[in-house]
Amino acid sequence: MSKEAPSTAVAVRGGMISRIECDNFKSYKGHQVIGPFKQFTSIIGPNGSGKSNLMDAISFVLGVQSAQLRGTVLRDLVYAFDLADREESRTAFVKLIYEAEDGAEICFSRHIDASGTGQYKIDGKACTAEAYSERLKEHGILIKARNFLVFQGDIESVASKSPRISPRSSSRSRARRISRRTTRTRSSSARSARRSSSRACRGARPPPLCASR
Repeated sequence: MSKEAPSTAVAVRGGMISRIECDNFKSYKGHQVIGPFKQFTSIIGPNGSGKSNLMDAISFVLGVQSAQLRGTVLRDLVYAFDLADREESRTAFVKLIYEAEDGAEICFSRHIDASGTGQYKIDGKACTAEAYSERLKEHGILIKARNFLVFQGDIESVASKSPRISPRSSSRSRARRISRRTTRTRSSSARSARRSSSRACRGARPPPLCASR
């Protein structure tokens, strides 16, 4: 009997974000705690109130690159009120407290040091980006696929796309159009022939009758 190949599927453990802690990240000056979150949480506010920056904070701590967070380099994500703040060496971090299905809390954090270098930590211990990504993957959070947040721009991008047609479908569609065109041409030719025959019959005169002597 052949042995079955070992499964490579990842067991995903359910959970939710408990709270977010921002320290000098974008528009959040100083240390700010956002939460606790519930199973369904709605954040509302006028333009400029920081809703997008909260989305950026969640994306940042979950490993999204700075270019996708409206910043060129990591230092662009550090809070700066004026030029003096920008020239000063400042640090920032975002912590995400994740509540696992069993109620245990895991702290994922991403830091920006004074030199503008990033660092990842899990429960306060530094780790590589790969180890950080693998730990998130255990909870169903895929950094490369960005399956944890849907931005407004993503929805508009999908809605504006036209459906793709595969080459095989395109060939079948073209064949159907040619077949319909050929059928219409034959039908038109047949109708024209019938009309011509009908006109010929109506225009023919009967032969003259010869009078008997």
